[in-house]
Amino acid sequence: MNIWQTRYDSSEKGNWTKKMIPSVQARCSLPLKLDHYTTQFLTGHGDFRAKLSSFKLVNDPICGCDRKPEMVTHVLRFCPRTLTARNTLKQVLREEDEAWPPRNGVFLRTKRTYEALRTFSREVLSNRSDR
Repeated sequence: MNIWQTRYDSSEKGNWTKKMIPSVQARCSLPLKLDHYTTQFLTGHGDFRAKLSSFKLVNDPICGCDRKPEMVTHVLRFCPRTLTARNTLKQVLREEDEAWPPRNGVFLRTKRTYEALRTFSREVLSNRSDR
């Protein structure tokens, strides 16, 4: 497990995933229900215009809401389109004595914080009115 963590930490790839899942051992010990939406937020790979643009799947990486690059961090923390879902997520974190913006690994800290991320992910990625 230590060798795996060292390789994980030294890789130049997966910087967002390392913020969401900083410890390989902690992740392996958690029985997480993964789904299409949550995996996109844990990895930063998915229905985010900046990521799609990097693969030449969309022409414009900019969010239609506020003209900022639509990356996973933007959707999670700043996008006006996700404000209502974000407020619900922030409320759960407050109740779990966690600050906003979320610290690295916070969504895997408890079942409740993880379920809040799952709910947020599903809501903001499945109910896109901007496409």
